[in-house]
Amino acid sequence: MNIYLAIITTVLVLTQIVRVTQNAIQLRRQKKEIQKTLNWFNDNDVSEKDFIVQRQCFYLLRDWLEEQVLKKNGSG
Repeated sequence: MNIYLAIITTVLVLTQIVRVTQNAIQLRRQKKEIQKTLNWFNDNDVSEKDFIVQRQCFYLLRDWLEEQVLKKNGSG
């Protein structure tokens, strides 16, 4: 019985080590991608005004699409 428990415990510890290693690798990859994106923002001089314009365009497009759906359904 002790041998069985030792084997199970060893397997569980090994799987946890593998999971921690995989998580560390994934976090490192994510950090690289985030850094790449942040560098792109810095290199391309993105300003708050760009975000405001993008948001306005999104709302205009959303309103236009809603209007088209209403026309299609005969409600408009």
